[in-house]
Amino acid sequence: MLVSLAHVQAAAHRIAAHIRRTPLIHADGLSEATGRDTWLKLESLQRTRAFKRRGACNALLSLAERDPVLPPLVTASAGNHGVALSSVARELGARLTIFVPRDAPRAKLDRLRGGGITIVADCVDYDEAESRALAAAAAGDGVFISAYNHPDVIAGAGTVALEILEDLPEAAAIVVPTGGGGLLAGVAAAADGRVAVVGVEPSANQAFTQALAAGHTTTIVPGASLADGLLGNLEQDALTFELVRLGRIPVHLVPEPFVVEGVRALFAHERLVAEGAGAIAIGALLAGTLVHLPDPLVLLVTGANIDAPTLARVLGS
Repeated sequence: MLVSLAHVQAAAHRIAAHIRRTPLIHADGLSEATGRDTWLKLESLQRTRAFKRRGACNALLSLAERDPVLPPLVTASAGNHGVALSSVARELGARLTIFVPRDAPRAKLDRLRGGGITIVADCVDYDEAESRALAAAAAGDGVFISAYNHPDVIAGAGTVALEILEDLPEAAAIVVPTGGGGLLAGVAAAADGRVAVVGVEPSANQAFTQALAAGHTTTIVPGASLADGLLGNLEQDALTFELVRLGRIPVHLVPEPFVVEGVRALFAHERLVAEGAGAIAIGALLAGTLVHLPDPLVLLVTGANIDAPTLARVLGS
């Protein structure tokens, strides 16, 4: 199933009462420092402090439209998707089992807990968490809700682009942090050719750039990165990959020093806090990766769930 502008528009109507319309602000400090007309879409201020609330709401509300009694749910998450899905599941009275990498940040894990939520936190990495969640769903333990590879999650994530284009119709480009590609595919569907869309992923996790180069999903060995929420392989034949490939959406790499610098610079210039994955678009700007894109440039700041010690270390570096 392809995801279209119509799907994103339907998602926006469905989730409107359940999400926050986040601010789109002009980044005065970053614009002055880089010479670019730079804007920030602050999904770091979304409920649960990450954009994932959008897709989680759309997926579960769509499921509830088909069956008001929600079945047990299963997912895998490096943190933000699990936080978002658990919050919506609790609101709708659904039971949810979340498979999580054992090194997931405490700032995210602590927010998963609640009534009806079971956390399995002994997975080696995200790939194992996803594999075990899929196996649990196949065994009948629940309906699997992917963090990215699900049409309703993709459409929900894409609603952020509708807000951007309503608030800044003259936007020329939107830069999207990219892991599994749900946000990138959703933004591209919502943009519908009206604005350039570009994905950025950490050099430590070249899942999308290698897949696009090969023409199909591949298997990589994820490295270490401050952008922990973007680490992991794509599901084989992932819908997100097909949507990005068919849309000819480019994905660029951001070296790890600039992933870190993105968090620091966002605070230094704008006094805003983001996690590594959330600030990678700022890192791409500082690295010169976006020099080919026209202004005004909109950078998605996708999450603020960073541990205090990690933030202190980054700001002190």
